[in-house]
Order: sequence, then C-alpha cells, then structure tokens
Amino acid sequence: GDGRDPPSLIGLCILCSRPAQHKLASRLCAGMTALQFLLLAQGASALHVLRLPTAHLRSAAAAMGEIHRVPAPAPVSDSASLAGDMTGVTYYEDKLCVEEEECELPEEGEFTVAILGDLHLDPRKMEDYETGRGHFLPIIEDAQRRGVATALVSLGDLGESKSVDPENTQELFAGTTACHELAAGYLSSFGCPYEVIGGNHDLEGIDEFSTDEANLEAFCRIHHKPTMQFCRQIADRTLLVGLGSTVFRTAKYTSHEVTVDDEQLAWFERLGSEHPSEG
Repeated sequence: GDGRDPPSLIGLCILCSRPAQHKLASRLCAGMTALQFLLLAQGASALHVLRLPTAHLRSAAAAMGEIHRVPAPAPVSDSASLAGDMTGVTYYEDKLCVEEEECELPEEGEFTVAILGDLHLDPRKMEDYETGRGHFLPIIEDAQRRGVATALVSLGDLGESKSVDPENTQELFAGTTACHELAAGYLSSFGCPYEVIGGNHDLEGIDEFSTDEANLEAFCRIHHKPTMQFCRQIADRTLLVGLGSTVFRTAKYTSHEVTVDDEQLAWFERLGSEHPSEG
C-alpha cells in the first residue's frame, strides 16, 4: 500500500494452538474471498492448507473437506544429524546456489517462519533444547544472509506440566513466572523476532497465580505481548496471525480445553475486513 490504506493480502497464516481451531478459522473467514490460509497446529505432522471458496462457506464442515495435506519430511535417521550436527543444512543456498558462481536472489515476497510445537521446557534438560535449536539456526541464518524476512512462532505449551524440582516442591512448572522467563530467553536465542501462542498449559501456574487474569498478565508481560493475539506482516501482502487460549481455571468443561475469547474473535474479524484479498 501507499501508507494510507491497509495492504490487500494474497495470503494469511493463522497459527492455532489446537487442531480443533481449524473449524474456528473456517467459520471466522467465511466472508473473505480467495484467501489461502496456512493452519499449523500443535503436534501436527503435516502442513494443512485450506483454500476458502469465493462465496460464503456453507458450513465449517464443508470447508474442512477442502483441506489438502502436504506430507511432513521423513524422519531423519542419520545419527550425526540426530546429535545436532546440521553443518551445511540450508534451504536458500541449496535452492539458489546450484552450480552457479553467483547465487540467485530469493523471489520477492519470500519469507521463512520457524514453527515450534509443544516445547514443554524443563530446566533440567536444556541441553536437548539447545540441540534442537541447532537444527533451526542454519536455516534461519541462511535466509537472513540473503535478505529473506524471518520470524519464529511457538505454538504454546511452553513448560513441563509437572514439578521440575520434585525433591523440594510439587508445584507445576508450566505457566509459572520461572517457566515463561525461561521460555522467553530460549525463544529469543534464535536470532529473529518471535511470537508465541497461548496453549492449554500456559496459564497453569495455579500455585503462583490465583486467577487466569493474573496468569495471563504475567504471560503477556514476560513475552512482551500487548495482547494474547498478534499480527505481524512478514512479507508483502502476507500477515502472520495468532490467537491464543485465555481460560484455564474457569474453563466450562475441563481446564485443558482451549478457549479463544470473544475479544480475540472480534479482533480477527476486523482484521479480515481491513485486509481484503485481491480476488
């Protein structure tokens, strides 16, 4: 855009903290035309691509019938790779520098987003998480060297949902101040901006916080989030959008269900209307 009107979109990435929210995204976006949504859910083994029809969706179920799965990469069997030796593993270098003296430039509008599922961080096992980070860094750094926009998103469930110091306390680690401070430090160490979605364990600091509101305030403050939802423009006409769960103690059925509150839903609907697709 020219700075006066919001840019139109050719793509919108929606990150959900549970597969069940796919239906939610389908319903919310029923009035938007020709948009392609990427829905990435915790624990998912594949990327779900949902193509929305140009007319209003007749039902969420009908929309869900149009999901196409892109198979996830095959498991790595090489023992050196499993040990964290990812030297030379890149994406843009492999794609753009094949048998050429000079590498091609990435196409306009390209971006790299690292997606982390349930981390369940345990301060006793951080060496494992450092190994995992080592698998991501070559790809992120390769993209950054070539001028490609990069970002990282955690899909929530940041801390271990049990005591990490059982000899001294039975307090659950998930949802505590210590948990979110550890997660913020870890997510900041990837060398690119990060966003985090609140999962069903991220307000589980029940011994430290008496209410969801107090737990949510700590979550947002530590991760520098003005609100639970977020919107980040990661490329020309492409937004990275996330909604998170805001209820734990007062959940209607079970404390481990995911609840996206009405305020976030209204915000998301406004976002869609403010950024119509080009059709």
